[in-house]
Amino acid sequence: MRFLGGLVIVSAAVALVGYVARAPAEALARTFVARFGLFGFAVGTFLADGLQFPVPPQFYMLLAIASGAPVVATIASIAVASVAAGCLGYVLGHFAARSSRIARATARYRDVLGRVYALHGYWTAIVASLLPVPYSVLCAAAGVNRLPGAFLALVSLCRIPKLIAFYWLVERGWALVTP
Repeated sequence: MRFLGGLVIVSAAVALVGYVARAPAEALARTFVARFGLFGFAVGTFLADGLQFPVPPQFYMLLAIASGAPVVATIASIAVASVAAGCLGYVLGHFAARSSRIARATARYRDVLGRVYALHGYWTAIVASLLPVPYSVLCAAAGVNRLPGAFLALVSLCRIPKLIAFYWLVERGWALVTP
């Protein structure tokens, strides 16, 4: 329910921006795309999904939609950056787990996750990818808890349809208030 609520909130927020500040939003979007292009979408998404930067990938999706940037290229740049950022978070999590303080703090979770993963295998990754947990947190947690790389690969594979769904929702929210 929280995930569905989040989807509704994203669409409603985009519709509100489109209704209240459509012209300035379009001007900002065109300026951003003219200056940074698809690379800007990728860097922003990488920072958001890899280093917990507070501007989510949906913001870059909105910029793309408001500016008229190509859909497939936009989704591809955001998806590649998001998956790369997830890999970074996973690696950073592995390094963080070397700290005795972090290892002690996460030992209980590591045991529980290890048992769940041993019992349910890759279904654990699929279910985890559907939880209302940010992708970056999920990847870092997988690294800290030393889940196998295949877990990360499956979570990342599940990330792509979610990004496409978010793009569609952002586009639908923007289209709700088309003049």
